[in-house]
Amino acid sequence: MKKYHVALSFAGEDRDYVDKVATRLQEEGVKVFYDKFEETKLWGKDLYTHFSDVYQNQAFFTVMFISEAYKVKLWTNHERKSAQARAFSENKEYILPAFFDTTVEVPGVLKTTGSVDLSNLTPIEFADKIVDKLRDSGVMLLTEIHFSYSDAARADVDFPIKHGDEVSEIVTRLRTSNWYKQSPAVEEIFRLDWSKRTPDEAFVLGRNIYQCAVGGENRAVAVMKDLRRELARLPAEWAEHVLNGMFYEVYFDHEGRFRGAKLKNKFLSELFAIETVAKYCGSIVYVQHVLDPYRGTLGVLPNKTPEILKVNIKIALKDPPVLSSVKCQGKEQLIIVEEDAEDPGWRFSFRGFTFDQFAELLAEFWNIPEGHLEVKYDKDLPSTTRVHLEKGKSLGTLKI
Repeated sequence: MKKYHVALSFAGEDRDYVDKVATRLQEEGVKVFYDKFEETKLWGKDLYTHFSDVYQNQAFFTVMFISEAYKVKLWTNHERKSAQARAFSENKEYILPAFFDTTVEVPGVLKTTGSVDLSNLTPIEFADKIVDKLRDSGVMLLTEIHFSYSDAARADVDFPIKHGDEVSEIVTRLRTSNWYKQSPAVEEIFRLDWSKRTPDEAFVLGRNIYQCAVGGENRAVAVMKDLRRELARLPAEWAEHVLNGMFYEVYFDHEGRFRGAKLKNKFLSELFAIETVAKYCGSIVYVQHVLDPYRGTLGVLPNKTPEILKVNIKIALKDPPVLSSVKCQGKEQLIIVEEDAEDPGWRFSFRGFTFDQFAELLAEFWNIPEGHLEVKYDKDLPSTTRVHLEKGKSLGTLKI
């Protein structure tokens, strides 16, 4: 799980500048790791271990404020090495170097790496550059979240059903298993006078449309299959509330608990197809914020810049060929399964599969929507090659 948008690594001698940067970032809705903001949380912790975890695992980016003091300090070297371990394992930009003195050379920070010269930037100007970098990378900031819903909507088992109320009657029919009651109820949603309704009601209706579609009700399925056109039938603000409810139903149960690996993913690809539509960017920000605590098990979140889960696979050339390693962001996903123990990836263990079949099975197993999974093999074999897992090994639920 990524807890912070950005972690700041600096020498104490440069604190005055960094403090102003951190304060500005916080004002802009950036979740920032800055030791001054974490004093109570750090109290009593093993700082060596904790800092290693933060700089290696808990942030989207680490900003290094490089100076002569930064180069020689024990703690900054520890932070730098932790961040570099992450950058090496992911093989993508993670470290953002910023120089107080461009003549300083720090091990592992190459001159060819893009950097920022702080000598002509105020702390506010530099903080704004960090904000721009985060936004360009698809990170949603806290100040951009415009939706909130009551506990009774998020745990909709508690949603009040009022006798004689139009929305309550629609929800009651949607919750039956009777398609003849559900179908007209779905259509009635699009004829509501929304000036008399609440965001909570629209959110709960979105949840129930999605639930009906998963249950196979034809009108609800048609909504999900042509989602963008159907949402356009609603006033823009209310369409976003309905869309938020649909997304929420995928990931959370009727008591508001995260579903874990057992998502309602039947129409996940249809929902993700909305992520780049500009008028729904507010919804995407909201959904990403809600799901951010669970990012480490989800692989991808909806994002205006679509996220891709990259999987690197090693093949052992045996007869038949065997998957010897499956890694995401440098973390091994193959697990050892003892005999008679529960096997989360049992579907991969009992038969072979071609490369094409494996990618499809993997997307389904890890709840990755269409177009958001990229699988790379270390051997150039035909896509029809059948491969197996090694005996005693299986795929675990996703952990990144």
